[in-house]
Amino acid sequence: MIPRKRYGSKNTDQGVYLGLSKTQVLSPATAGSSSSDIAPLPPPVALVPPPPDTMSCRDRTQEFLSACKSLQSRQNGIQTNKPALRAVRQRSEFTLMAKRIGKDLSNTFAKLEKLTILAKRKSLFDDKAVEIEELTYIIKQDINSLNKQIAQLQDFVRAKGSQSGRHLQTHSNTIVVSLQSKLASMSNDFKSVLEVRTENLKQQRSRREQFSRAPVSALPLAPTHLGKSGNGEVLWFWGRSPVPLGMWPST
Repeated sequence: MIPRKRYGSKNTDQGVYLGLSKTQVLSPATAGSSSSDIAPLPPPVALVPPPPDTMSCRDRTQEFLSACKSLQSRQNGIQTNKPALRAVRQRSEFTLMAKRIGKDLSNTFAKLEKLTILAKRKSLFDDKAVEIEELTYIIKQDINSLNKQIAQLQDFVRAKGSQSGRHLQTHSNTIVVSLQSKLASMSNDFKSVLEVRTENLKQQRSRREQFSRAPVSALPLAPTHLGKSGNGEVLWFWGRSPVPLGMWPST
């Protein structure tokens, strides 16, 4: 079979359509009738501000003043009228007092250690009596001061105990008892050091007395007169050997 040649449309030229446009252009009347389902957009409306006389306002002065008072009554983000803030302040004051007492106890313990080293020395030639007396006086003053500070801390805990919680009061009492125990232990150590010092002073005094009093038999006898000996032959001179009578020097 011989294939037949197919001719295209007369309105095409090398594959390009040259006929009438297939796009339909509608007239305004036709377009309006065909798109009756779509509502037209309303025209823009100009926003006209109302006159100043008709504007509504709200007086918020009291709210502003209330906010200012609230800010003034706050400190570090915590309101001062809350009981929790009072407890925090009391706790802070108690902590500072206890910390100060603990530091003083540590310093006094260091002085007591130095006094112990000096008081245990038994040498007569290395006895620092002046320094020992000064340290003894200072430690006595420190112990009295610490006793007063701990008593003040205990009074503070008793006065503020009703305002703080039970847990805080128990913790504070525990700290006070601990400080009292440390002070009592240091006082006992100080008393022991003073006893050791007293015993060493007695021993040193006894040694001095032994060195200062020599036995009578050890002292040389001085001659009372120059003369003949018991046999009439020899005269004794201090620091000389016996001399015969015939060799006595003439005066």
